Amino acid sequence: MNYGVVLPIWQLTVADAESLTARAEASGLDGVFVPDHILAKPATTQHYGAHWPDPFSLLAYLAGRTQRIRLGASVIVLPYRNALVAAKAAATVDQVSGGRFIFGVGVGWDEAEFVDLRLPFRERGRLSDDYIRAIKAAWASDVPAYKGEYVSFAGATFSPRPAQRPHPPIWVGGAPGTVSAPAVRRCAELGDAWHPLALSLDDIEKGFATLRDLAARSGRRDALGLAPRNLLDLTDAPKGRGRAAFQGSVAEVVSDIRRVRALGAAWMTFDLPRTGVPAMVRAIERLSGEVKPAAA
Repeated sequence: MNYGVVLPIWQLTVADAESLTARAEASGLDGVFVPDHILAKPATTQHYGAHWPDPFSLLAYLAGRTQRIRLGASVIVLPYRNALVAAKAAATVDQVSGGRFIFGVGVGWDEAEFVDLRLPFRERGRLSDDYIRAIKAAWASDVPAYKGEYVSFAGATFSPRPAQRPHPPIWVGGAPGTVSAPAVRRCAELGDAWHPLALSLDDIEKGFATLRDLAARSGRRDALGLAPRNLLDLTDAPKGRGRAAFQGSVAEVVSDIRRVRALGAAWMTFDLPRTGVPAMVRAIERLSGEVKPAAA
């Protein structure tokens, strides 16, 4: 099992992000992930915050400050950027990191942000599907060609291509707290792993079973992975019945990890507490020093 943490970059300085990434790598964790917004409209600001560094730029910077740890997006909102712009940025991060990039993708949720970016909110699913296909095509050849509903290109070089072959892993996220049918379908057709956010253990199990059934129709059932994302809420005393997934004592959280690992999950990613950098450091230390060894 690989373990990653998602940095709440809306409340961190770049120096904080660098320090936490270095701590995660030194402690033996396997990945650090960052989210994505371009404009912080009121709904985004109220739920998260107003500070949103560009994820590709930040990950490229963190790549130069690390040696081993995987660096990922959780998640890039695909409609926000032209597909070729996103493909170039992702390929560059993968190159400068020596093939350590994980390309988490989603379709977005804040309609007001789409309005200001002059993007079609109601078409974001179809647009994202086309973008994933276009990005894969751009990565596949020195002189790629693609013709889709929203994107078409031919007759030009695309370089650098990603260091990883055939491409960086594409993790498909969905709406938090629900098994998003469009996201499951998108992953079954176009992704490498399902990256659900804030689901119960029962919903993770049901959603992954649905994903594998859908993928089986195109011969992809065994090609798809599972990489859930949940809040890590470690407590000193057991929480007992009624607790949320990955909430409670080390033993309770380890029990949850073993359950998702039994489903075939190769990764478990955790949101860090939003109560300040010292609490985030403590969560990283407990995840690496207590949870990871106990779940081995």
